[in-house]
Amino acid sequence: MSIRNFFLLTLSAFALSAAPPITFLGQPYQLASFNQKGNPMWEFAASNETVNNWTTLLTVVERPDAHSRADLDRLAQGILDTYKSRGARVLMARTMADASGAPFNYMVVAFEEPSKHRFELNFVKAALGPKNAFMVIYGVRVTDPKDYTTKAKAFLNQQSSNIGKAMETAAIPPTASLPRREF
Repeated sequence: MSIRNFFLLTLSAFALSAAPPITFLGQPYQLASFNQKGNPMWEFAASNETVNNWTTLLTVVERPDAHSRADLDRLAQGILDTYKSRGARVLMARTMADASGAPFNYMVVAFEEPSKHRFELNFVKAALGPKNAFMVIYGVRVTDPKDYTTKAKAFLNQQSSNIGKAMETAAIPPTASLPRREF
């Protein structure tokens, strides 16, 4: 192994260990990637998964371009427009308030991937943080080689309420505390 590759592996291991794990719906998620293509984005995978083979993935995106309620609404509309332009079905989109009364935008979108016999469901929360807006995206891939549509509908009927409540109260570390080295 070259010194450069060793150095890059060491930096990646340091970045992974420096980020606090996130527990969501009773499952621990570890930092699996960071990139800054546009906006800083951290992807947290379940302990037995990676960003390449996930069935559930928790993503945190910092949005330094949004600081007010009007900015947050503009951001949410932009997110919806982007999802729609990529073929997603918007299942729900609304402005809500957490227990403290702070508003956040919440949406549920579905991408159908027939060639993979699955739906990818994204549960998205966009909220204002202490400094900037941020988004939390909980992605779930629902697969069934025989009838993934029925399985995805059953998943939504059984789990969407719990996921929505968990998204409202999720303990996400402040983005300022997360590592910012790409790997």
